[in-house]
Amino acid sequence: MLEQTMPKIADTRVAEFDGPAAPAEISTRRLVSAYSQVFIGYLLIMFVLWAVGIEGIYASPMPFYALVFPVFTEAGIWHLAPLAVLVVALAGLAVFWKRVDWASGGPSARAIAWFVFSVVVFSFLFSGAVATLRGGVDGISHAYQRQAYEYIGDIGRTSGIQALFHDYAKVRPFLSMHAKVHPPGPIALLWLMSFALGQGPLALSLATMAFGALGIVPLYLWSARVMGKRAGLTCCMLYSVMPSVVMFTSTSADILFMPFTLWTLYLFWRALDSKPLLYGLAAGLAYALCSLLSFSLLGLGAFFAAAGLWRMTHGRTPTVPDGRVEVILTAAGMIAGFLALHGAVRWWSGFDMVACFRDCKAQFDLDQAHLDQITPRYPGWVWRFANPAAWFYFAGIPASILALRRFARPDKQTRGLFLAFAATLVALTFLYLGRGEGERSAMYIMPFIAVPAAHLLDKLAGEGRRFAPLAATLGFMAFQCWFTESVFYTFW
Repeated sequence: MLEQTMPKIADTRVAEFDGPAAPAEISTRRLVSAYSQVFIGYLLIMFVLWAVGIEGIYASPMPFYALVFPVFTEAGIWHLAPLAVLVVALAGLAVFWKRVDWASGGPSARAIAWFVFSVVVFSFLFSGAVATLRGGVDGISHAYQRQAYEYIGDIGRTSGIQALFHDYAKVRPFLSMHAKVHPPGPIALLWLMSFALGQGPLALSLATMAFGALGIVPLYLWSARVMGKRAGLTCCMLYSVMPSVVMFTSTSADILFMPFTLWTLYLFWRALDSKPLLYGLAAGLAYALCSLLSFSLLGLGAFFAAAGLWRMTHGRTPTVPDGRVEVILTAAGMIAGFLALHGAVRWWSGFDMVACFRDCKAQFDLDQAHLDQITPRYPGWVWRFANPAAWFYFAGIPASILALRRFARPDKQTRGLFLAFAATLVALTFLYLGRGEGERSAMYIMPFIAVPAAHLLDKLAGEGRRFAPLAATLGFMAFQCWFTESVFYTFW
């Protein structure tokens, strides 16, 4: 019911400004009105369900990990930190947007590089600023201070990283709560960071934030190839203010997975466009790295399948009748790269990926049984609706509205592409097994919302490249980040 209700709200509000042929320009006021009404409607629906006894996790009214614990007064001056970062960023963005001559090819490669770098810096600063709403600077490292739950507590459990992989089956039962259900990649990554920064929670939290923000680079490379560089820049900005990305960049190690995810998506798409064997091999290596970080990331295969089918039937260029050869060569390269890396890891350390997956799945099932004894949750089929409702919120209400509308009314050029995106989201809904936590541990779904949302927002801004719709959208999503962090305790 939750999954079905949210799209209906979004569809009703956005239908008034997006038809089969969207107008060249729209009223920014109408955009903000649509965002506001869906946002308020979402909260009302959740609180009504809560009032009649349908609760989220830990008796929360929301379909995600959250305790209602406002800090509007306690945070004091820290409320100004995210606002200051946002205002400076929007001012700089406005200057850039107005100075670029979009009609003559847009910004130069050098200007784009500086722009993307600026978005990376903004993502780092804004995420940290939002985290300070709870506990000031201490809020940034809050998650890593809970070493019994996070990967940081597992650094040094073995004599080295190679021994970690070699003895993972033996040490896994004694690792932190999150590490027990994951392969050893996250521990190894934080361990590598600790060589330069030490094992202090704040230092590794800042390193995690910086590393996670770097995912914006491959996101631009991928989205620009999909939609063009102007929409690609829009996509980067939308992604940098998505509540899931903002709120868990500094309070969850799961953001470490996103650069690998985005590089895999870019390399896969590049393989479909040119040199399929070479880039397919690179994409396979990146996909193998993803699998060493989280088994959930294997769900990305749904997108490879959907996009591959689309390219096989729609072709690479107007002069090429189909893309079968590119897709087949890409698949061959990815399989080779995936198996090669896992073979190398097996040779290097003796790590058994299949056995690790089996053990982690058994641990996951055991943890779920224990949770039901302590704080019972609804069965798995309920979360096939609740998880998408959480994604709808944490992708950002504006981004979700825009993406759903793009799926419902794609233009002729992107009809098949965004059908593949929509099919991927449906597949990921069923592939994600967690009963909750989708707001952070399923962050990999966010790019599939950011890209179509940016595409529609770029179209709705009009040929005059008006800045107001973009600024209003970014501002509303930033407000949602502030509101969520101020009202709900989500430091898991």
